[in-house]
Amino acid sequence: MDCQDMVFSPSHSHKRIKKTLLILPELVLKKMLFFSLYLLGARTGAIASLVGMPEESGKTVIKRILKGGLPALGDRRQTAKEYEHQLPHSTIQSQQVSVTTVGDSCLITLFDSEQQIKILRKHRVHLRSVVLTLLQAGLISDRMASSALGITAAHCLDLSSKLLNEDVAEVLLDKRKGQKTDLLVEPQVKAELVQQFAARSIAGYSVSGKALAEAVNDNLQTAISDRAIRWHMKKLGLMEIKKSLPNLVKSLKKTSSHT
Repeated sequence: MDCQDMVFSPSHSHKRIKKTLLILPELVLKKMLFFSLYLLGARTGAIASLVGMPEESGKTVIKRILKGGLPALGDRRQTAKEYEHQLPHSTIQSQQVSVTTVGDSCLITLFDSEQQIKILRKHRVHLRSVVLTLLQAGLISDRMASSALGITAAHCLDLSSKLLNEDVAEVLLDKRKGQKTDLLVEPQVKAELVQQFAARSIAGYSVSGKALAEAVNDNLQTAISDRAIRWHMKKLGLMEIKKSLPNLVKSLKKTSSHT
C-alpha cells in the first residue's frame, strides 16, 4: 500500500485523536497507531518517535497482535474492572445523574434525590452546555446525552471534546458566518439603497427588495442579494417612511412655493 500521494492534515489529526481518547485509553490508541503505521511500511524507529512509545515496546505489540489478534491491544495483566477505570468517564454508564425528556422540558435528577434541574428544550445553548458538562464529568453516558440533546452520540463527544479547550460561544452558538458575510455591505451601498428607496418612493415606483437590488446593482456594478437589501431596509427603518415620504416631499414643495 503506497501512501506517498496521501495528504495528512495535522489539525484534523489532532481533533480526531482527541475525540478517540474520549473512547479509548491512550495506551490502546498508541498500540493501534503503532501497528497501523507498521503495516503501512514505516520503520519502527520512526513510528516509536512519532507515537511516543519505546521501539521495543512497539515491536512487542506487533508480535502479540500478529499472534493473538485484537485482544493484544489490552493489558493481559489487568482485570476487566481495572481496564474500565482507564476508560474516559463518558464510556462508563454512570447512574449518578439521570437526564429525561418530559414534554417540552428536559429534567436532570441529581444523585437519586428529589432535586431536579428543569431546562426548556428550546433553550438549546443552555441545555447543551449543562448536558455536555455532565458528560465531561462522567455523570451521564454519551447515549443519555445523545437522547437528551437529540443529536448523535458521536456529535455529543465531539462537542464535549471542543468544550475542553474552547468557550461556549465558540462551540455552541450558531454564528451563521455565511449569512453574516452575505449581509455585510459597504457604506456606499447603503447610501445608494437609501437614495434609490427615496427616489422610487416619491416617483411611485416599486420599492420591493428585488426592485431595489436591481437598481443598486446596476448603478454600483455589485451583486447584492435581494435578501441582503431587505435586511438593510429593515435595519434602516426605510419601510416605516414608505408612505410618509411622498407626502413630506409634497408638503415641502408647497412650503417652498410660499416663501
